[in-house]
Amino acid sequence: GGFTALRRAFDIGAEAVVAEVTAAKLVGRGGAAFPTGVKWAAVRKERTPRYLICNADESEPGTFKDRVLMEGDPFALVESMVIAGFATGCERGYLYIRGEYPLATSRLENAMAQSRDRGLLGGNILGSGFAFDIELRRGAGAYICGEETALMNSIEGLRGEPRNKPPFPTQVGLFGQPTVINNVETLVNVPLILTMGADAFAAIGTERSTGPKLFCVAGHVKNPGV
Repeated sequence: GGFTALRRAFDIGAEAVVAEVTAAKLVGRGGAAFPTGVKWAAVRKERTPRYLICNADESEPGTFKDRVLMEGDPFALVESMVIAGFATGCERGYLYIRGEYPLATSRLENAMAQSRDRGLLGGNILGSGFAFDIELRRGAGAYICGEETALMNSIEGLRGEPRNKPPFPTQVGLFGQPTVINNVETLVNVPLILTMGADAFAAIGTERSTGPKLFCVAGHVKNPGV
């Protein structure tokens, strides 16, 4: 069912996509558990240009769920980023990937190239008039760049150090512009929400943490994995 969620997003419109994500009660899977719909709605109201960042700098010891997602279904992340860009009115996306993930990087580069060839990324996506492209940036092994504001500094070519907040990235983010930043696992839930519906998605999980959740099993165990 690849890219059927993107087609539905174009059918219902950007505001309806944000409303669907909000109704699904999707929260960030990067640790902070901030409501994704609230973040997206805040960026939509801001000035342009706006930027989207996918945080794929998965550096916590024992975590590898994002790597498994990127290696196993790179097209899902491309589709998710295009939907997020459309919903929030971003003209460019940055995929900041951990430098120690060479296989995920090559598969994502391949998926992005194929998506451009098929009109699923770049200018006038699926004849919708919406233009959005993704730039892949590899980290250099700095653990701190997993923090969202340090990651933005890194993309800008600055030292990877956290910024003071406020202002928050939704107002003053990448290159001083409004920015929405989500991690890999958060974003790949978006096509699920659009294909199964917000109510069905919200019926999974718990009241305050809806939808499916991936867990990494690592360490002194017989069967490590996700």
